[in-house]
Amino acid sequence: MGRDFRRLASLALIAWITSGATAWAADATLHLWRIEITGGADSHGEIVFSFFEDGVEITQIPAAIPRGTPENAVARRIRKEMRRMLPKEQYGIELKSGEKVLISAQGHTKDFEFRLVRNTVQGTTVSIARE
Repeated sequence: MGRDFRRLASLALIAWITSGATAWAADATLHLWRIEITGGADSHGEIVFSFFEDGVEITQIPAAIPRGTPENAVARRIRKEMRRMLPKEQYGIELKSGEKVLISAQGHTKDFEFRLVRNTVQGTTVSIARE
């Protein structure tokens, strides 16, 4: 009986650890946003995002985009403005593949969200998704 008990206890422990790892991975996914830029700027304009924490709008983040700016440079301008406006110790903001801006939570559990408020840049499309 002692052997069977240990075996069952071991299986239960493995199941518990695995479920915790799965929950952690799912939680980590909730704290990553991707902003993808498609196309360069055919006109001067502005791309404005609203930033929310726990459902409350904290700030708006504008990025001025000059005419002729290629899509990778549009993404760099957005990253620059996000880094300027968001607390560095709470949010990591990186580029991926040149035209994607990734925003991740750094050691906190606040739910956060981005919404596109306005895009007046002709030729440039902005897509936002929670990863």
